[in-house]
Amino acid sequence: MKKANLLLTVLPALLAAAFCEPLSALEDPRYFSSKAVGATTADFLNLPVGARAAAMGGAYSAISEEASAVHWNPAGLVQIPKLSAVFMRAQYLEEISYQYAAYAHRLSYDSVIAGSVLLTDIGSITETDISGNTLGSFTPRDQVFTLSYSKAILEFSDKDIDVSVGVSAKYIKSSIVHSAKAYAADIGIMTYNFTDIPYRLAVTATNMGGGLTFDTESNPLPLTFKLGAAVNPFRNMLTSLDVVLPKQNKPNILLGAELATTPNELTRLCVRAGLDMQKMRDGIGGISAGVGATLHFFSLDYAFVPMGELGSTHRISLTFDFPFRSPIFQRRDRTIFTKMKGISFK
Repeated sequence: MKKANLLLTVLPALLAAAFCEPLSALEDPRYFSSKAVGATTADFLNLPVGARAAAMGGAYSAISEEASAVHWNPAGLVQIPKLSAVFMRAQYLEEISYQYAAYAHRLSYDSVIAGSVLLTDIGSITETDISGNTLGSFTPRDQVFTLSYSKAILEFSDKDIDVSVGVSAKYIKSSIVHSAKAYAADIGIMTYNFTDIPYRLAVTATNMGGGLTFDTESNPLPLTFKLGAAVNPFRNMLTSLDVVLPKQNKPNILLGAELATTPNELTRLCVRAGLDMQKMRDGIGGISAGVGATLHFFSLDYAFVPMGELGSTHRISLTFDFPFRSPIFQRRDRTIFTKMKGISFK
């Protein structure tokens, strides 16, 4: 456990130090404050994926342990069984919708590779010139393709703790009337701690990269740092907290909770709720809720996220995990690496 305690102290410090210089080099003092609202582009990179995560207010960086970890924290991918896939459709505001799909596959005892695609559809918009004359219409769309790799840090993993790291590479394309492209990267660290009251910790840095250039000026991506924690105070209760430091706004806090019941070994029913403090301050909702059901290999989840006067949003996702993925802290062999010894990866 001394190694684990050292890791929890050193890794977040190393991650912070790695990005200390880029943050100090930012020439715009508005960044990471409320004065930076609107100073970055590609906000679709912050759209929550997976109905479970959306229902829990987006407080998911220390929870993600299925294919959607590509988006939330690639370090969580190493917790999948042999394979995992997720498909989601979100009906956003007005005619706006977006879809997300991800697939993760275990390469070996301690490594996983995954990929995902995010597509947005804004709907058709009438194009006019400066005099108000109609020129036709255009359909803005966004695309994000992500490739991720997650690996266990076996030197720090044992029967009391699982430790993993993950990295992602993103290709981003945004089309309004004209198109712009960019590349970005994510990095994450996650620990599962099997104490009397099990808990998880996470550190992530997302959307590190160049900006989108539609004309001559490049606009930066929404770089975001997160510190996440999740606790299982009771066997069928999970609570989570994310402290978010976004480049385009002041720090924010996300809260999530999940209550579950297990009628039998292969069936799980859940109710969830979440809180987004920034949205509450902005008067666009901030409270979310949802339900979910797991039957053997499949999980069906729904999230309802009202946004005040802007309207309400809905998300439905289907997750497939093979073999059956039981909750991490309810496994007979708690560490995933013990359990994976009996699975063939060929």
